[in-house]
Amino acid sequence: MRTLFHNAKIYSMQSEDSVWAAMLVENGEVKELFSETPELADVQKIDLNGKYIYPGFIDTHTHSFEGGLYSLGADLNSAQTIAQVKQILAETKPVSGLIFAYQLDERKLAEERFPTIAELDAIFPDTPVLLRRIDGHSCVINTAAASKIEWQEKLPANFNGLLNKRWNDVAATWFHNQVDAAGIWQAYEKAAQIGLKSGHTAIHTMIGDGNSDPQHCEMIFANSERFGLEFIPYPQITDVEMAVKLKSPRIGGCILADGSFGSHTAAVKQAYTDNPESKGNLYHSDEFWLKLIEKAHAHDLQIAIHCIGDRAIEQILTCYEKVQNADFKNLNHQIIHAELTSDTMLDRIKNSGVSLAMQPMFDRLWAGKAGMYEKLLGKQRTSHTNRLASIFKRNILVTGGSDWYVTPLDAIGGIQAAVNIHNVDERISPYHALEMYTTNAARLSSDEGRIGVLKTNSQADFVVTDQDILHSHNIGKIKIEQVYKKGKKLI
Repeated sequence: MRTLFHNAKIYSMQSEDSVWAAMLVENGEVKELFSETPELADVQKIDLNGKYIYPGFIDTHTHSFEGGLYSLGADLNSAQTIAQVKQILAETKPVSGLIFAYQLDERKLAEERFPTIAELDAIFPDTPVLLRRIDGHSCVINTAAASKIEWQEKLPANFNGLLNKRWNDVAATWFHNQVDAAGIWQAYEKAAQIGLKSGHTAIHTMIGDGNSDPQHCEMIFANSERFGLEFIPYPQITDVEMAVKLKSPRIGGCILADGSFGSHTAAVKQAYTDNPESKGNLYHSDEFWLKLIEKAHAHDLQIAIHCIGDRAIEQILTCYEKVQNADFKNLNHQIIHAELTSDTMLDRIKNSGVSLAMQPMFDRLWAGKAGMYEKLLGKQRTSHTNRLASIFKRNILVTGGSDWYVTPLDAIGGIQAAVNIHNVDERISPYHALEMYTTNAARLSSDEGRIGVLKTNSQADFVVTDQDILHSHNIGKIKIEQVYKKGKKLI
């Protein structure tokens, strides 16, 4: 069946002035674009009533299993007191016999603290409970969980339920590994539903515990058509042979070079403004990273590593430079997040062919006067966070993501945030912001021409909106009206 979509403004993303009035789709592909609605025989016509079409959005950094799983649990974003946290938890239904909660921000609570282990035990004396801090780098658990987890390091003497650093990772991994097969499918199906509703036709998803377990990669690779939305998996492992065995083109994701600003674990060159004795944490040695990166590079694997602070970014960038200088390959090795960068560092990123997977919503949430960045880093360093305009000026490949579950899976929100970066010198145009979630995102996974663009023989993945993203005064209010994957309407 041939379908003609017409009476629309179609942004193909082939270039900024590539705008069309009608699009012919056949067998899941775009066959032709038209500047005027053509007279064609034997076609189904769909009148879009003056709406706007863009390539389907692509989020290049999500934790889709966790995001779907936690969405089945408790969202604590609205809680303003410990009492409200407890009330939300008490009404939460378990998944695979476990209680999951996320979006906990103790700074927003009246008490400005985390719930204690005793407070969690009073609600759930026998059911393991996991509360993830909003950045994912700290969590709170109850006694039922603490007694079941096999700890690699002894818990701190003053343990009161709160965990960070490696303890946080061990606890979260244990919880995720307890989810049964039905819960795993339920989590991914929930993630796909959320992604499609927000206009995504593909999302990059981080899978694994960062050590040796690829967890669900084989399942996703084998069931790519099951969800409607396309998952692009990242085996979050340090086992290069396993990644090769999985036939994955990439390795990494949130394998961590450092932690987060909010948990004071992001590795920074100058001490934290609010904690002068701390410069955060480098999670591994230079030797560890160079060995891993050299081995992955030799196997032609794209590498993706989580780096928040400038000290961590420099550590990983130096390793990338060494392997690229020895044997340059256009693999788009990634630095994920890249929140704090200098001009010199950005020049080095450009020269080494490294790409950046960034999250504009971080700026929306944590920058600005008296925001978290300013409290932790000071005003001057805050001006060197989320430097999108400087990155675009250097023609560095930069893509947009959410880090979902950390921030919502919401490309429209990300575009709005990118256009309105708090530092006015780092704001980008709506077109560049849209590129981050379409053409640039497709390039990152070597899918350019297949997705992220609308042109002859590209996949017919597209989204219909009620307003024009490129000419709206309030992008954040734009609504997703329809979503098509391979020409099939899913929303």
